[in-house]
This record gives sequence, C-alpha cells and structure tokens, in this order.
Amino acid sequence: MKISKKIFSFITSVLVLATTLTFGNAVSAKADTNDVPVQLYYSYGVADSGETGHYTGYIAIKNLAYDKKVTVHYNYTGPQASNVWNDVTATYVKTNPLDGYEIWKFETPVVFTHYGFGQIQYCIRYDVNGQTYWDNNNSKNYVGNDFASSRPHMINYGQTSENNKDYMYFYVGTKKSVNPEAVRIRYSEDNWATYKDVDSVKATDIYYSDDTNCWYIKVPVSSGKQIKFSAYYVLNGVQYCDNNLGDNYVFNN
Repeated sequence: MKISKKIFSFITSVLVLATTLTFGNAVSAKADTNDVPVQLYYSYGVADSGETGHYTGYIAIKNLAYDKKVTVHYNYTGPQASNVWNDVTATYVKTNPLDGYEIWKFETPVVFTHYGFGQIQYCIRYDVNGQTYWDNNNSKNYVGNDFASSRPHMINYGQTSENNKDYMYFYVGTKKSVNPEAVRIRYSEDNWATYKDVDSVKATDIYYSDDTNCWYIKVPVSSGKQIKFSAYYVLNGVQYCDNNLGDNYVFNN
C-alpha cells in the first residue's frame, strides 16, 4: 500500500505523541553525536486541528557550560512561502543516558494551514562560552519531518495478524548519504531479560522523504506481551541507534 507524504506525516506525528515511554537500555551503542556540539535528533509535524499544525523537534546538545542558548532558525516553505526567517528558542528536557548529551526540545508556532500541508526548512544554533555552533544538515538545512544522518530513525511501527499469528512491523529510516552494513531491530518481550536482533530489508511500500532510505522488519510476537525495542544500524563495525532518546520504544501487544 502506498502512503502519501501528507497522510503519512500526520500519521507519524500522532504515533509519536501516543507512544508510551519506559526506561531501559536496549542497545549499548553510540547514539548519534560523533562528539559534535549540536545535532538534530528528529523533527515531525503535529496537526493541531483539521486546518492547522506546527513542528516539534528534539536536539542533542553537548554540555559545554551551564549558561547556554539553543535556537532554531526556520523559514516556511509551504504554499504561502516567504523569505522571512524566524527564530524559536529550544528548552532543556533531560540528559540522554546513552551518550550523555542534553536533549532540548523546540516547537514552532503554526506553520501549515488548510491551504496545504506546509513544511519548514531550518537549522540549529547553539551559543555557549562566547562561541556559536551550527547544525545546518551539511549546508542543506533540514526540511519538514527530518532527522540527522548519523543515526537511524524509527519512522513507524504497529501490529498485524497473519494466519492467526501476531506480528509487529517496523519501518526504519536512514539517510541516503549513509551506507550501513546492517539495519536492525532489537526487541524484548520480557523487559530485556532476553532479546533478539532482527535484520531488515529495503522497504518499497512507504515514503518518508527524498533523502531517506526506508527499511522494513516483521517479527512474530506473543499475544498480550509488552514489546520493548530500539532500532540500530552498523557502520564500520560500530552500532548507531535510535532508542527513543534513551527511553526505548514500548508497544503493548
């Protein structure tokens, strides 16, 4: 089944908001930072009503000093696009236990309306110790629903049944500039007492962005079990993961 970009963006935003979070360490691996001062985790569109919506995102910040400022510099690119750039200040959420980086969150004002599903392009500014650091997606800026290239991104997941058996499916995104040796899901049905790693295949039935490769995994699961999971890819023998900002993903089957 093909999913349009407009509909899929809305589904993704609702899914992210509805996820129940619990803490655990699924993948003992590098998160995404490569020792850079500032880097995007991911962003997504949120439908506020049937006609309006905004963008929310999470940022990795290296704690170089207590006194710091994180700003998102964005421009609307939808049907009513202009050359006017705006700034919105990000706020501290917590420290990621996986990599020690601070997690900061930003939310834009309304940026799309009934005239069409609008997008933004944006970059991130980090001011600390009299220095300014930027994450501008390698001079391309980020656009709409997006994520940084140095980690996978959990795009979508859910449950399905086939021949009276329960399965979970997962869609994982990687940037086209990255050529991982493997893209996998690590999941557990017993709160990490045991777990399994499952390889993915390239997905052909879903679209996320022009700059994204999508990967598909389907695993059998037991009825009535709580499933905890993370996504990771392997590059040059090192694991880079998306474990939901240190909390892991949770699904109640």
